[in-house]
Amino acid sequence: MSTLIIVLRVVSLAAFAAPMLLSNRARHGEPAVRVQQRFIDRAPLAANLAAFGLFFPSLLIFSRSSEGPMALPLALSGCMLALTGAILVLRSRAELGSAWSLLPRADRNAGLVTTGPYRLVRHPIYLGLTVLAAGNALCFGSGLSFLLVLSGIVPTFAWRARVEELQLSRRFGERFAVYRQQTKMIIPHLL
Repeated sequence: MSTLIIVLRVVSLAAFAAPMLLSNRARHGEPAVRVQQRFIDRAPLAANLAAFGLFFPSLLIFSRSSEGPMALPLALSGCMLALTGAILVLRSRAELGSAWSLLPRADRNAGLVTTGPYRLVRHPIYLGLTVLAAGNALCFGSGLSFLLVLSGIVPTFAWRARVEELQLSRRFGERFAVYRQQTKMIIPHLL
């Protein structure tokens, strides 16, 4: 049974790696961006990386044993949650196509994407990554990792979402304002 739990944990970590392995195509002809604006765009990303930098070691250091009556149900449910989050991230990135960027960016040429998962929420990638991280924390049975999801990862995604929305608002104006009124930020029908 502990072998199955280890396999489920590896699958949950692989699910986390899958969206990160997709490459972002280089964009040609983009205007140079001011240094100050680049810092504003990169600060939320740096905060995300720091939160995940704490999260992954906490998974390994503070995980529950792969033995015990709750180990298999936790690993199985966490793995399923992680896979669900990965699917949402991959589907959302595919919907964005060339508009996807690691740094917040509003591209007029790519247009405002409001289809696929973006019909339900404005930031489905952040929702998917949060579900993915929560699934990993559950899979490993790590309360500290789950606490890091709530106190580190979620707030940094909210920060990134705000930065992106400012850019989208400036770039798409009234069209984004209407879209914003019609959809929730991260959790369908709630938030």
